[in-house]
Amino acid sequence: MRRLALILFALAALAPALFADFGDGGDYSGGSSDGSSSSSSSDWGSSSSSSSDWGSSSSSDYGSSGGGSGEFTSEDAIWLGITVVVILVICGGSIISQSISARVRYKAAQAEQAAPAPDWAEPIRATDPNFSRVLFMDFANLVFVKYHEARGKQGKREMILPYLGKSLRQTVMNDSTSVDGVVVGGRAVKGAGYDSGGAFVTVIFRANVFEIVGGARTRTFVEQALTFAAPPNYQTPAPDKLMALGCPKCGSPEELALDGRCKSCGASADAEKGWQVIAAAQIKREVKGPEQRRIGHFNRGLDKPTIFDGNLGAALRELHARDTAFSLEAFRRRAEHIFRELQEGWAARDVARLRPHLTDGLFNSVRFALTRNDDLRLQYVCADINIYKFEVARIEHDAFYDAITVRMFCTMVDYALDAQGELFKGDNKSKRDYSEYWTFLRRSGVSGSHDAGKCPSCGAPLDKINMAGVCGYCNAKIVSGNFDWVLAQIDQDEEFRG
Repeated sequence: MRRLALILFALAALAPALFADFGDGGDYSGGSSDGSSSSSSSDWGSSSSSSSDWGSSSSSDYGSSGGGSGEFTSEDAIWLGITVVVILVICGGSIISQSISARVRYKAAQAEQAAPAPDWAEPIRATDPNFSRVLFMDFANLVFVKYHEARGKQGKREMILPYLGKSLRQTVMNDSTSVDGVVVGGRAVKGAGYDSGGAFVTVIFRANVFEIVGGARTRTFVEQALTFAAPPNYQTPAPDKLMALGCPKCGSPEELALDGRCKSCGASADAEKGWQVIAAAQIKREVKGPEQRRIGHFNRGLDKPTIFDGNLGAALRELHARDTAFSLEAFRRRAEHIFRELQEGWAARDVARLRPHLTDGLFNSVRFALTRNDDLRLQYVCADINIYKFEVARIEHDAFYDAITVRMFCTMVDYALDAQGELFKGDNKSKRDYSEYWTFLRRSGVSGSHDAGKCPSCGAPLDKINMAGVCGYCNAKIVSGNFDWVLAQIDQDEEFRG
């Protein structure tokens, strides 16, 4: 009877291990380090006067033999040892089985996650081999920002009108609401293709638009779909020309005349048109009001799995083949340097520190955000930056660019103080833990790497880079990606769609 009790006790003690679902909270945190129960009043093998201890005397003895003294004999110990070994073998088999099952589930999930997504740019590239997904998204972001800034009687309409269809040009000029800035939080392609009318791409933007209504500045969240269209047989021009906006024929930045013609060369915007926004559909609009205090850290997408491109491995091998000097470690050092420069330059309100590393489209958004901080008299503090995980999620190649999207995980001190020195955003008592997807681009054909703290063209310090991104020492536009990797896009982890 005693041996039966030993077996039953061992089974009961090991039952949690047999039935624990590893990965769903079935761990050993509830027990002490030696395997005993944390609530037990005695260790294994100890003697005690407690009536519940092993070796205690009791009128209802557990099957003692011989004198029936109730002692825990050496034979009992052997039986207990055998029982524990058997149970551990069973338990071990269960653990291995569950581990294998978990790995299979993980690999299945990984395979599903890694399934190649359809390339929305492929139908457009069939007739426009120069079409660049990365370049187009940078261009679309710039047009979205300029489109909103053109609204109202006081709108800044230089450069942007040739890129709006006729009806939208009139709409922005008749709008009663003016806009003094836009911060884009996320963008994603909803649909794209090519038909008898030419190429088309619909991009959904999620952004904060700062509107002037009745003299008051109001923050409004918008989710808006812009449909871009290009005429049949249109060929994407060189990146510098596309991103310059202005007249599609001569490049003049002047606002169009009332008849839709360029004031410099007389060309009609519609006759010379390339990509134009032909429709703007409102999906969501929420007036948020003036900027409010937001205390604490909010990391909504940190626990989401990284979205890897299904062709990542092949794309990396192809990049190595095109650029035999490419080093993922060197790229990581540059990317992390830019990450730190952006955080620290943001906190220091040092636009010149940011400019060498950002494409024109991204720089415009960041510069506006810094201006907004100045208007609100906010002082940001960013310190103790620790990038603890760096994951390459996507590699792209087209006629103009190589592009690498990475997800960076970081902890840092991150908060903002108002003009009175009171906490306005974030948390000054704990670190922020978050991740973002950053996309870097470099012109196709460029190879090797340069010191991230120096001009990639001439090697001079970065202390004479003007707001156009041109080096004062060698007169090279270093933010074009013509020399090394520059940052083109930042997506929040909860917004990124791959």
